[in-house]
Amino acid sequence: MSALPRRSLLALPLLGALVACSDSSTPTSAPTSTPPASTPAASAPTSLPPRVARHGVDAEQLAMTVYKDASCGCCSGWVRHAEEHGFAITTELPDNLATVWTEHEIPLEMQSCHLARNRDGHLFVGHVPVRHVLEYLADPPKGARGLSVPAMPVGTPGMEQGDQFDPYLVMLLTDGEPEVFAKVASAKEQEV
Repeated sequence: MSALPRRSLLALPLLGALVACSDSSTPTSAPTSTPPASTPAASAPTSLPPRVARHGVDAEQLAMTVYKDASCGCCSGWVRHAEEHGFAITTELPDNLATVWTEHEIPLEMQSCHLARNRDGHLFVGHVPVRHVLEYLADPPKGARGLSVPAMPVGTPGMEQGDQFDPYLVMLLTDGEPEVFAKVASAKEQEV
């Protein structure tokens, strides 16, 4: 097994996109070693933008805790994407993201650079567009635990690189084998 951290292994195929993952901003909370399963998320938003409200998702479900590396700019980009659409985000900075993946039973092939967890325990791994988070929360499939966009595809929210876009799959996390939730072929298909 390589001595490189999981974050580096994910980024190796995306050397051109690594610039998006550096962040000189001040972290929003102090690092923790192992995040407790009951970490409270931010307070639920009081009102939702109309394009978000039309999905019929309870505002309480849009309060999430995001577990990410302190220096990751692409994760911060995803947080901004979520907040721009009415999500209330609390950020946790664990010393080791491997503990987050283990605690939430995220298989290696479904991991990415961050994990968001709402109050109901639904998980959103990586750069899942708000559009798909809302579709999932409006009607969670039976036996589902959340969604994942594995690795870090260029063009996903937080991973924008000009006009570059790599088509990708949004995967449904289940207790069994992951399933395809959505195929995203263009940046336009990510819009709410």
